[in-house]
Amino acid sequence: MSARMGDPGKSVYLHVGAPTAEAAFLHRALWSNRRRLGDAGVCHPVTGPQEHFAAVMDLREMSWGGHRDPAWEGAWDRVVRRARDWDGPTVVFSQPLLGGATEQQVKRAVSALEPAEVHVVLATRDLGWQLILDWQEQIRHAHTITFERFVDDLVALGIDAPEPYGEMFWGLHDPVRVLRAWGSAVPRERVHVLTLPPPGGRADVMWDRFRTLVGIEDGVCDLGGIPGDEPLSAIEAELLRRLNERMGPALGGDYERLVQEHLVGHGGSTRLTGGTAGTARTRMGLPARHADWAARRTRELAESLRSSGYDVAGDLDELTTSRAPEAAMLPGDVPEELIATASVGVVAHLLEELSLARERVGLAHLHSEMTGVKENLERLMETASSPSPALQRAARRAAGRRNP
Repeated sequence: MSARMGDPGKSVYLHVGAPTAEAAFLHRALWSNRRRLGDAGVCHPVTGPQEHFAAVMDLREMSWGGHRDPAWEGAWDRVVRRARDWDGPTVVFSQPLLGGATEQQVKRAVSALEPAEVHVVLATRDLGWQLILDWQEQIRHAHTITFERFVDDLVALGIDAPEPYGEMFWGLHDPVRVLRAWGSAVPRERVHVLTLPPPGGRADVMWDRFRTLVGIEDGVCDLGGIPGDEPLSAIEAELLRRLNERMGPALGGDYERLVQEHLVGHGGSTRLTGGTAGTARTRMGLPARHADWAARRTRELAESLRSSGYDVAGDLDELTTSRAPEAAMLPGDVPEELIATASVGVVAHLLEELSLARERVGLAHLHSEMTGVKENLERLMETASSPSPALQRAARRAAGRRNP
């Protein structure tokens, strides 16, 4: 039996964050397995790997980096239309920027999907790790703020911390705040909190809990080769921050693309370690002055979620009893010699990439030239085998002159 949007049997699951709780991994898993999911009755209603971003930019009427792409217009309605047209019982849409939606935007999103049964899913973890991972995400996008200043401001000023950090962190990572907005349009029994352990473990913890919640059977999707979201080490993060300061202004808009394509890659894999392999994986920790605050604030959030009546996938105790960010190296404490060594490795990698790019350009040019020669030869052969009437007449005249 088909379950169209008007059928009360259809369910739509909106994954609304948090950004630092394996959201990028979930995007890769859903996109890579969209056909397998479709065969299993689950619709992932996007036609490109970044359409989920465009749809939320449209819904929230946002710009990004001071720019609003005209292609975003109508993207949310296109996603909704595919969800409404789906004949299967389940639709899954994931975009962590949904976590920052206002109550008005939430009501618009939910009403567009009704009368299907709309569910909201928010993944979260220990607040200390979320501070570390969100700062690293800012650094991946060419920001230059130091980690210590970033945390100091967020602790002291909360959501009023300097833009964009206060709104981007507390507006997206405070589960109580995020779910208060979504709870204005979705009943609490359909609001799901998915807890996660500290990063660096099994990426499939996120997937197992999410698929079980949604009703995707084990084995439907293939996660082979899909990396989890691995944090940067203290050395990698500080080196990238300094590169942002020195190279970002020089390269302008091309710099962030260079970072994503050539330095940090997907799933957190980096080319930033250089020759520091023995120490490059030193984990970041919180500044000691904020460790107790982060632990206390995490407990308060967990207790608020526990009393909310939301459905929990996992265990809220996992937020407060899992390994907290240990007293490890802070980016500002990384020795200069390690930064210097890693910098040499980055330069060597970029020079290698430049050499390969020049070879590719040269081969492409040669291929283009050979293609042109081949086309000219083919036209010559066609002319020779089937000459035009004018050419035939000229040939007969020439032959007549030679043969009286």
